[in-house]
Amino acid sequence: MPGRLYLLLGLALCGIAHAAPPPQLELTATAAWKGWTRPGRTTEVDLRVTVDAATAATLEVTAGRRSAQAALDLQPARALRLQWPVEAADLVAVDLTPAQGPALHRELRLLRSESPILAVGLASGDTARLEGFHSIVVAADDVPRNASAFASIDALLIDAPTLDGLDARQLGALLARAAACDRIVVLNIERAARRALDGAAGCGGRPLMSADSLPEALDLLRSSLATSQPRPLAFAGIGELTRPDLAAWHQVAVMLGVYVAAMALLLIVGTPPWVWLLAPALAGVASLAWLQAMPAPTRLLVWSEGDSGAQIARYQGWQRVAGVRREHLRVPLPPQLASGVQACDAAQPMRFDLDPRSGQAVVAEFEQRLFRQVWLCYSGTFPMTRALVIDERSGTREVRNVGAGAWPRGSLLGGGRMYPLPALGAGDRVAVAADTGLPPDSAALRTASARVPGGRSAALWQLDLGGVSGIPTDAQGWLLVTAAAP
Repeated sequence: MPGRLYLLLGLALCGIAHAAPPPQLELTATAAWKGWTRPGRTTEVDLRVTVDAATAATLEVTAGRRSAQAALDLQPARALRLQWPVEAADLVAVDLTPAQGPALHRELRLLRSESPILAVGLASGDTARLEGFHSIVVAADDVPRNASAFASIDALLIDAPTLDGLDARQLGALLARAAACDRIVVLNIERAARRALDGAAGCGGRPLMSADSLPEALDLLRSSLATSQPRPLAFAGIGELTRPDLAAWHQVAVMLGVYVAAMALLLIVGTPPWVWLLAPALAGVASLAWLQAMPAPTRLLVWSEGDSGAQIARYQGWQRVAGVRREHLRVPLPPQLASGVQACDAAQPMRFDLDPRSGQAVVAEFEQRLFRQVWLCYSGTFPMTRALVIDERSGTREVRNVGAGAWPRGSLLGGGRMYPLPALGAGDRVAVAADTGLPPDSAALRTASARVPGGRSAALWQLDLGGVSGIPTDAQGWLLVTAAAP
């Protein structure tokens, strides 16, 4: 009797445990800039997850041909908030699948404007109109935390209270876009804040404007529209910087050469007919095994630009992954570059694995084919201390290192010519004879020369990538710093 009683109690307890309700999840999803974006641009989704009991879950965001997923460890005392940049697709789908209980599904329909977008962030909630622009009113929480999502708008007008309401990540994204020469007008901000913004501004600070009144801010924006801003180095324009990756072709050529040599040897020594039948099958198996064992060749290029005296340089990176076989490939991403990663080809389906703690992608996943090349594009900023001043004199150019540290050997560019630039310590100077210039003789120098503003000079150095982890051993980088206008 006691044994039967214990059995019944055990069964009852199992039933109670089995009947316990699953954790209650709440999922909200919003888009930056009040959901407004433009065709072909990038925006951001802001995801918030709360739970009343600890559980594991999988979060997936899908927009067009791109998706991202993250494995979550949800805790009741800690709400999860994650922001992820997405392409401006018609529909953004968000799915949260817990270990127990029903999945949650949310859909965001983005509002795509055919006109340029002016985002107006005024604490009063008022709007401002600019001819030819579609104006949207935003609050501090509508500003994205990924710099790439600023591509959704074409100009930003923001006042001091709204600026003060930005968190550290939002402010970092705003500074990154100031370094990228976006049109930004700040209204009624203090002098100290203005100096911080000026230190980050690219293009000589021209696209970053300060005003004391709303009419003045709009006048500054109108005036800035008459001046075109430099565009980032386009993916289509890097062809001269990179050579075709022929590693897979070389491997195939070696295998074919070995096969031909083996067949010639068999023909010379004489073999039974069954050997001739077996040899192609063995060669095919060996070739397949060789390709399966061969790692996918990858190469990384980083191009960065800055303005003399600015505290931030902007960079773009391109990572090429060459296909050696048909496979489902997972490529680890360099942590220092991953915040601005995307597929260079908008038609390339790709999935990213996210780290929920940092909100950054850690792995890119896609289907690969033999001889196919898939490109990953990176963008972002990094601190810069290099600064130079060039004094034009009769027949010479005096170059001074006015930065905080020494610089290595490089090249001085100006007027379509290239001049060797020696290593200089902080405060040192060198005179370069104007008649010693030569035409740029390398792909990097030709690319840099084409990007130097008219009538200006710049210096080009190899970019030290030693501090960037997880990159290919043969990665290359360059830093182009434009001297201040004379």
